[in-house]
Amino acid sequence: MDATFCQECEGLGYITINGRRWAESKICKCKHPCRDCRGEGRHIERDDQGMTFVTTCDCIHLKKRVRRFNQAHIPGAYHGKTVESFQPKTKLQNAVRQWLLAFQKRGKSSDRGILVMGNPGVGKTHLICGVLRYLVLERGQNCRYIDSFQLLQELKASFESGGKSSKLMEEVASVEILGMDELGKTRTTGWHREVLDQIISRRYDAGLTTFVTSNYGPHSSKSALHDRNQDDSRLVEMARNESLRERVGGRIYSRLMEMCQPLVIDGQDMRIQDSL
Repeated sequence: MDATFCQECEGLGYITINGRRWAESKICKCKHPCRDCRGEGRHIERDDQGMTFVTTCDCIHLKKRVRRFNQAHIPGAYHGKTVESFQPKTKLQNAVRQWLLAFQKRGKSSDRGILVMGNPGVGKTHLICGVLRYLVLERGQNCRYIDSFQLLQELKASFESGGKSSKLMEEVASVEILGMDELGKTRTTGWHREVLDQIISRRYDAGLTTFVTSNYGPHSSKSALHDRNQDDSRLVEMARNESLRERVGGRIYSRLMEMCQPLVIDGQDMRIQDSL
């Protein structure tokens, strides 16, 4: 192994930690200060014709990726989760993993996203956070994670207090790649549905990539999502008897079907299994 290989960051140049609320990243000490440009952020080079020109050092791009990661609002507990580290237990889990691995390599911010539907605890949040982590830190793309329930609660509280919710709305509606977790956790009616419809419609019209997860399936039948979680009968019953369409409305659901590749994921609740 190269004697200069950094064990702390494994050669990536950055590390991630569980911050106070969100996942955080920082430049590894092996890259700070930068040995290539000595902290200047640029290189002065000469071409074959003897012309001198200035190029930006890679450390500037690394700083930009780290800054974007710290603005992505990925939950702190998922700071180190990657698509590669997800260990599928079923064929459906592996199908979702393979889809996301392919997107990591070739996906663009204008490509169709993915809608992952399945019972709680089967790895949906791990996978979505993992792909966002990669896209920000390795490809420098501008990504944002949101919990759909918390988003609607924050927007509603801001609206009722007379505050301005336009900044958060604009950020979520226009970010290059959005990861929307737990869609359908709250039955959207009235004001909630209007807000969600506005976000989805704006992203649809702009052709922006959206990754979505939900505990609700495409059909309101008992065969839609298998009962793998006997200890949370309320969620299982909800997942059995209601579809995602019923939770968010036909218009939003229809847009999601166009924007995203729908995939159902199965398996046992990993959170319960890990606690046994």
